[in-house]
Amino acid sequence: MSTLRLTDEMADGQSLETLAITDLQKMALTFDYIHADEIEDGEGAFDFVEDLLTEGAASVIYGASNSGKTFLAIDIAAHVATGKEWMGKECEQGAVVYIALEGQDGARNRIKAMKLRGTLAKGAPFFLCFSPVDLLNPLHPAAIKQLINSVETVATMPVRLVIIDTLARAMAGGDENSGQDMGEAVKTIDSVKTATGAHVCIIHHSGKDAVRGARGHSSLRAAIDTEIEVIHPEGDKYRTATVVKQRDIVTRAPIVFSLDVVEVGINRRHKPITSCVVVEEDSIMAHVKGKAGAPPKYNSQMLLDLLPQPTIKAWQLAAKEKYDMGKDAFDGHKSKCASQWQKNKQGGIVKLTESLLDIENRGNRGN
Repeated sequence: MSTLRLTDEMADGQSLETLAITDLQKMALTFDYIHADEIEDGEGAFDFVEDLLTEGAASVIYGASNSGKTFLAIDIAAHVATGKEWMGKECEQGAVVYIALEGQDGARNRIKAMKLRGTLAKGAPFFLCFSPVDLLNPLHPAAIKQLINSVETVATMPVRLVIIDTLARAMAGGDENSGQDMGEAVKTIDSVKTATGAHVCIIHHSGKDAVRGARGHSSLRAAIDTEIEVIHPEGDKYRTATVVKQRDIVTRAPIVFSLDVVEVGINRRHKPITSCVVVEEDSIMAHVKGKAGAPPKYNSQMLLDLLPQPTIKAWQLAAKEKYDMGKDAFDGHKSKCASQWQKNKQGGIVKLTESLLDIENRGNRGN
């Protein structure tokens, strides 16, 4: 492997990164090389989560809000911390650091839920960090490395996986669309994984047009080794995680999962506190992502075409049966076309485009 050498000693331990351009120009730089025949056989990239995540690499798991991307990431992390098989694939055990930047209570409840369901065993080397990590702060790369070193000392094993949740919070004050800011974030990620050998996984969001992938500057996608998209159609039970980029290993088939609600406590009003755990589902239920520029799946006219209906509930069920439309989509389009329908005094939901005589002659259709 080629390495950079300086013919003169750098005084006071000065690193190459801190030298001014004029200082570099005064030095004679040489690069090592190796002949192709000298390359020895090796195992290649080591996937500590079989067919998914590789050691000392970086990944992004992204999706829309409430898609389940964080639940998926910490489920993987729990299996790494315990060394248990994940979704039918092997996991090499190692310590995990989960840097939770979006809601401490939510993060704690997710961990409680996994413990209650037996996903995360007591004593497993799973560690949480709630400190305000900033990938753009020049002091933070060293602090993250120190965090990893401290965890390894306590866990008495290497940290295999570091999760940063989310990129937006870890770039507070930065611009995800800026090549300069994203470049600095990537530089920090590279620095951490190179120095520690840990895999760094970033939780990220989809852009405004979800079919175009993760939001922000393209330098992030260019730099990472693995990219996983999580999609969850409105009103659907099933969520699909698809590997859309894999640098060094064979791309794994889509992963289908659902979220099961777990009661983790009772609040001061004596109401249940809940979180969720990941449940593996049959891959036959995988969703296929639409193409860029594809028309919306639903529209308001589709709802109007289902009228008349005896009740709102019946209208919603008809939309589910005919279009597989979930409740959120139904409510949204029902509101958008509110001026085009009404509930008749005698019962029943009707189009306003019909004549009043037709409405009055329909009679009572129930509630």
